[in-house]
Amino acid sequence: MKKMPALIMCVVFMAFSGCITQPEGDTPSGSENTVLNVFDTPWDDYTFFYDGLIRSEQGSINQLKGATIYHIDVDISDDCLLLQGHQDVCYTNQEDEVLNEVYFRLFPNIGGGSVTVSSVTVDGLDVEPVLELQASALRVPLPAGLDPGEQVVICMDFDVHVAQDMAGNYGLFGYFNNVLVLDEFYPVIPVYDDEKWNVEVPPPHGDVTYYDVSFYLVRVTAPVKLKIATSGIEIGRIEESGNQVFAVAAGPARDFYLAASTDYITCSSTLGETTVNSYALAGYEDSAELALQVAVNAVRGFSQRFGVYPYTEFDVVSTPMMAKGMEYPGIVAISEELYVPGAVVSGLPSHVLLESVLAHETAHQWFYNTVGNDQLDEPWLDEAVVQYATNLYYIDVYGEAAAQEYRSSWEGSWGLIENQDIPIGLSSSDYAHNEYVPIIYGRGPLFLVALAEAMGQGPFDEFLRDYYETYKWGIGTGDAFRQLAEEHCQCDLTSLFEEWVY
Repeated sequence: MKKMPALIMCVVFMAFSGCITQPEGDTPSGSENTVLNVFDTPWDDYTFFYDGLIRSEQGSINQLKGATIYHIDVDISDDCLLLQGHQDVCYTNQEDEVLNEVYFRLFPNIGGGSVTVSSVTVDGLDVEPVLELQASALRVPLPAGLDPGEQVVICMDFDVHVAQDMAGNYGLFGYFNNVLVLDEFYPVIPVYDDEKWNVEVPPPHGDVTYYDVSFYLVRVTAPVKLKIATSGIEIGRIEESGNQVFAVAAGPARDFYLAASTDYITCSSTLGETTVNSYALAGYEDSAELALQVAVNAVRGFSQRFGVYPYTEFDVVSTPMMAKGMEYPGIVAISEELYVPGAVVSGLPSHVLLESVLAHETAHQWFYNTVGNDQLDEPWLDEAVVQYATNLYYIDVYGEAAAQEYRSSWEGSWGLIENQDIPIGLSSSDYAHNEYVPIIYGRGPLFLVALAEAMGQGPFDEFLRDYYETYKWGIGTGDAFRQLAEEHCQCDLTSLFEEWVY
C-alpha cells in the first residue's frame, strides 16, 4: 500500500460530551451574519460556491448559470425523528418547449417515513399541487406556461417524519442505532428529457435518483450534541438556544445529503486542495483511519486517471444500512458493519470489503455526480463503469495481481445466475431482483474489460478521461458512450455492444 501523506489529524468526539463546539474566538468574521442572512443571497450570486471547488474547477460555475438553485432551511428535532423545513427553489426552463408544471420527488413517502408539503407558491401565487405515484411525486402546476429560458421561484413548507425501520430503500433514510441518515429527504426536481419528467415508482433494487446538477444553500438547525456531515462546505455557524445553526453551500451537485450522530469521531487528511474527512463511531478509530487512507488513495488515483476531483472537501461517513455503501455528492456512506474489526461480511473480512466498497463509492464522484446518467434506465453506465474503476484502484495501489483477484469477484457475481447472457443495458425495473447485481455489477464491468481489449488499453484509457471531461456536469448516455469510444478507437463497436449491452 502506498504511503500516506504526512499530514493526518485525528479528533475524537467522546460520546458522553456529544460534540465538539467551536472554541471561543474561532468563529470566522461574518459567520453569524452569514448564517442569519444566507437566504438573502440573490439568485444570481454564486459567491458561496467558489470555495467548495478547487481553483481549476471554479470556472465551471459560469457555464452552469441556468442550473436549479435550492435554498433549504431545515430544523432537526431533539429526537432526530422530525424535520421541519422550508425551501425556495429557483427553476429555469432549459428545455426547448414550454413547461406547464414542475415535478418534485417525495422519496420519504416510499422510503419508510413520510413527507408532507404545504403552502406551495409559484412566484408568490398560491397553487394547488397534486400528489402522484404513491405520493412519491408532487406535480406543481404553473400559473402560466414557462417558456424556454424563463425562470420561476417555487416555495413550499415541508414536514418529514424520519423512518425508524430499514425496510425502505436499503435503510438509507432514517434514524437507526443513534445515527441519522437523510437520503432524499427534501422535495427535489427530477430530470426533464426526451421522456418528459422522469417520475416513476422505482423498483426495489438499484438507485432511485436521476437529477441534473444544482446549487444548494442549506441552513440546518440541530441539537448541539450532534456531529454532522453533509455534502458541500460549511460557510457559517452559530449556537442559539442550545442548538447549533450552520449554513452549507454545495454545488454544482446532483443531490444534498446529511448524516449525524452524537457518537462520531473524525480523522482528516489533505490531498492537494482537498480535505478528506473520515467519520466513524467512537471505538472504531482504526477503521476510521483505514477508511481515510483508502479514500485518499482513491481520490488521488482517480484524479490522475479521469480528471482532478472537483471539490475542496470529500467526506466518508459510517452509517447503518442494508446496502454496503452509497454515493452522494462530495460524501459517501459506508455500512457500519464494515468497520467492525475481525468481522466477516458476505464471506470476506470486514476490512477487505471496506476497501473495495469505499473505492467503488469514491469512483462515483466521477461517474454519477460529475458525469450524470439515468440511474434507473441505464444503471450500467455508472455502476459498471465504477466497478471497472475500482479495478484501477487496485492496480494503482497494489498492482496487477491484486486487481486480478478483485476482478474475480465479477465472475463470481455473474456466476450466481449461471452466467446468463442477459444484456447489461436494461433498465433497473427490467431485471428480476436476483438478476440486478449479477448483471450490473458482475457482467457489466466484464464488458468494460472486453471494450478495453477491443479498443486497445491506451485508447480506452484516453476515452474514459475524454468521456469524463466531455460530459462533466452534464448527462451521459449509452449512445454517447459508444460514439465517443468509436471516435477514440476509429473502429466499429456495433457487434460488441450488441453482444453485451443491447
